[in-house]
Amino acid sequence: MTLAWLLGSNRKLAKSKMEILVQMKIPDESEPKGRLMTTTSPYSISRRGLLRLGALSVLTTAVSPMIRRDEVLAADEVCNPEAPRTPATALTALIDGNARWALGDQEHPGEDTDRRVCLANHHQTPFASILSCSDSRVPPELIFDQGLGDLFVARVAGNTASGRLIDSLLYGTNNLETPVLFVLGHSVCGAVTTAVNSFPKNHSLQFVNLIFPAVKQARAIVKKNGGNPNDPALVIPLATNQNVLITVDRLRRQFRSQVNAGTLLVAGGVYDLGTQLVTVLTYTVGATAGLTQ
Repeated sequence: MTLAWLLGSNRKLAKSKMEILVQMKIPDESEPKGRLMTTTSPYSISRRGLLRLGALSVLTTAVSPMIRRDEVLAADEVCNPEAPRTPATALTALIDGNARWALGDQEHPGEDTDRRVCLANHHQTPFASILSCSDSRVPPELIFDQGLGDLFVARVAGNTASGRLIDSLLYGTNNLETPVLFVLGHSVCGAVTTAVNSFPKNHSLQFVNLIFPAVKQARAIVKKNGGNPNDPALVIPLATNQNVLITVDRLRRQFRSQVNAGTLLVAGGVYDLGTQLVTVLTYTVGATAGLTQ
């Protein structure tokens, strides 16, 4: 069986008028057991066609390594050689990238074929570790305008640091030697809002309870400023900031030796969904540095 034969057969299959019926179960509140909907696909294929395509897929898989063989780069290749390698320049790269994003002037670095091939054959060398919220509106690679292999990202609802997530960040800072660790919160955060509305009663979701210290501090700040600490509209923005600051402080203590040695900068900020800008709340180097408010 030759590749030419398979490709020719595949072209014939594309012209086939045979159709395959696909059944999908669609939930329907009026029918608790659901109902079946039958659709007709315009890209139909026969059973014999499926077998031929399967054979083609196997052959393609076998051939592709040979095609890529000449593209394998040197063993010590760094896929993002222009990436910053010091704490200060790494933080600046994140801020500058976010400015481009907010202006709609992204450079979209590291998305080309060369970067993809390089990363498939060599180790990653990210310049920043990011702890961010899982919110789909806050993808770090996009809002910081960075490319493949530039950021080592750990995400969890509410961007709090605990358990296995800290282990992930430790891998980024120790094994991958990223010079900056950035905690990224954001406005209109559902996790923070839930924590504010639930406080002080424990919530069934543990990540919500981890935000309670930030809620407590935010309520105290609101009260000190003469506001109503029971007003979510006043507490939520402050709780968002305090949540980032508390997490930054915890991570500074967690990675004290690297911070004190000057090889790691732990910083944090809040992304505004409206302006699309990240406001850096703190970036002082030093494990025992006081928090800014």
